Amino acid sequence: MTGSFPAERSRAAFVARFPEVMQQLRTVAPIGAVITENGHAVDIVIGEKRVFGGDARRFAAEQVSTFMKKPLRLFMEEPSAAGLVSKICVRMVEAIRKEIEAAGVDEIRRHPSGNPTFLILFGLGLGHHVMELVEKTKPRWLIVIEPSLEFIEHSFQALDWSALLDRFDDCKGAVHVVTDPDPARVVAQIGRIVALHGIPHIDGASVFTHYPLWSFGEARARLHDAMQFAFVNRGFFEDELKMMTNATANFSAVRFRLLEGKRRLQRAETAVVVGAGPSLDECFETLRRIRDHVVLFSGGTSLRPLLRNGIVPDFHCELENVPAVVDVLGQAAKYGDLSQIRLIASATVDPRVPPLFKDTLLFFRDAVSSTMMLGTRYAALQGSAPTCVNTALTAAVSLGFTELLFFGTDCGTRPGGQHHASDTVYRDVGLYKENADKKAETYPTEVEGNFGGVVRTDWIYDACRRMLGDVIKASGVTVSNCSDGAMIPGARPLDPEAVAIDTPPLDRPQVCAELEAALRRFEPGELLRDCDLAALVDSTRKRCGEIAELLDGFDPEAADFAGVYDAMREYLLSASDWPERIDAMMSGTLNALPRIGMFYGYRLEGAALRRRIFETYMAELRAILREIEQETIELLGRLDADARSQAPAA
Repeated sequence: MTGSFPAERSRAAFVARFPEVMQQLRTVAPIGAVITENGHAVDIVIGEKRVFGGDARRFAAEQVSTFMKKPLRLFMEEPSAAGLVSKICVRMVEAIRKEIEAAGVDEIRRHPSGNPTFLILFGLGLGHHVMELVEKTKPRWLIVIEPSLEFIEHSFQALDWSALLDRFDDCKGAVHVVTDPDPARVVAQIGRIVALHGIPHIDGASVFTHYPLWSFGEARARLHDAMQFAFVNRGFFEDELKMMTNATANFSAVRFRLLEGKRRLQRAETAVVVGAGPSLDECFETLRRIRDHVVLFSGGTSLRPLLRNGIVPDFHCELENVPAVVDVLGQAAKYGDLSQIRLIASATVDPRVPPLFKDTLLFFRDAVSSTMMLGTRYAALQGSAPTCVNTALTAAVSLGFTELLFFGTDCGTRPGGQHHASDTVYRDVGLYKENADKKAETYPTEVEGNFGGVVRTDWIYDACRRMLGDVIKASGVTVSNCSDGAMIPGARPLDPEAVAIDTPPLDRPQVCAELEAALRRFEPGELLRDCDLAALVDSTRKRCGEIAELLDGFDPEAADFAGVYDAMREYLLSASDWPERIDAMMSGTLNALPRIGMFYGYRLEGAALRRRIFETYMAELRAILREIEQETIELLGRLDADARSQAPAA
């Protein structure tokens, strides 16, 4: 195709599609020049050096040939690796596997084939490699990373951008151009692009590097971990059932103050957030030294080692809805009186937790069913997940603290180190210890350490670290991190021994009274009085009926696994415009199930087998949808009756 088109046409097509990139290009002084032979662009010369050795076409052709023999691809190993392990999801996996075995198939392909996915190109150069790679890998979406803006200008003489863009328009795909030179930001942009089109479509993506550049190598190394993190499905129907049940029970039975996610008057005191990371073991002396001068927030399993070392927090933070929290708190209560501590907890916490503490501050978690269906009039506590340390930071910020210290917020472990602090249940108590030991052995990701070096982590703790950084940046608070774990963006590393608090000892009862006085108090049942749970029943029937109609529109002969995912995702994305948010109960699972179908459907050989598995998959999906509808209706009816019977008369 080289030389068969006017460069002006190629340039015009690029300008029309990427005006913001061209705006950047106009600010860059030209570097190098294109060398042409017989009307073909064959190389770029910078100074006296040719970038591609004299024949960019041959260079690109050999690269593509070598790549196709052993392509670098991103793919999902199995559904469980992407967190698709809820009871309903396991049921779908088993139904599909059973049908595959019944068809006499012993093994599926490791990589998907025929699915809509991405081609990620690190380096554009003249672009001789682009069209051939597109034809061979057949992507629906193309991401071009080219930080050398002048190469984009040079590519107009060798790559027909008009034909390239038309090709992706015809398949209802898209082309994206990333020009940022920073590897971390490049990976973040790739993540946003993938999320725009649907995370599971990254399964099977091809990753091609055209020329060596340090930032390409760094970005490529980070890309795998970032995409594995993005692969993980979040939220399931079973969890939402539990969260709605717990929240309704707490609102019905507990006198509490509501901690909303909005800033209040700034506090002059220093707040301390304590996690259960292994470096906490080295910080108790510092914590004792400053205890009288700070307001202390403990997160989750850090409570037990604090109490065991004679340190009683002012506020203890809990996030999870699982019954195990009650057992963990029981282990902590062996070393201190919980009734002297104020609880900050998600409204979805096990109802047995609040009565253990002196007072209760409940908050609405962002994006969960209890918040979307019961808490729309209140501000959710943004950034409170995925760990209790995140809860502690967002709670402290919401209460008005602007100066904070972190202890034990390791978000991982040093190579060869312990996974949690001593005296936690993860180091002392039976099954908790066994599970934590096994998990720590598989931490797959290396990140920069707070005091240098590397720290090993997993997707949950890395998400914790990133979210802490996001909250610090968004709130503008000042944070010093005294933990010898992972670097937390926006937090200043500080040796625990260097911590100095110059303010006088606090009048603790007065400070806590002021903090609580700024929050609205609710009597048992009061918050639920204006929640029309019964009205949500009709909404459930309506939305599930619409989804059933959507599924009925698919032709079994087409076996369009990706089409089902795309349609389901588009429908659920429209939920932000619904007058009710019943989608919060089911969207996690209804996004997960099509991903399971895609995983197996595109790893099977033969159209007939794919059609057979598609029919099984769709039948199971319809059955699950009916059960979700029925269970949701039964739950709402039961919760409405319970709330009415327990709440006092208005």
